[in-house]
Amino acid sequence: MPRTTLKLEDDALRMAKVHASRHRMSLGEAVSELVRQAADRPLATESRNGLQVVRLSRRSPKVTTVLIEKLSDDLP
Repeated sequence: MPRTTLKLEDDALRMAKVHASRHRMSLGEAVSELVRQAADRPLATESRNGLQVVRLSRRSPKVTTVLIEKLSDDLP
């Protein structure tokens, strides 16, 4: 199993530690399980003006034209 270093925000680390403790597993196992659960969760979408759009959380960065252009420039 590969080892890696993650930089987690304080609240995320606290939640992972609680999860690990509740389920009697290591912190690494808890983080792996939580990542898998999040990845398996379907995206929440809604219809707007006839288009299906992804509903983002309030913590997600605002999608702007500038951001889209920057991301497009980073594509190969």
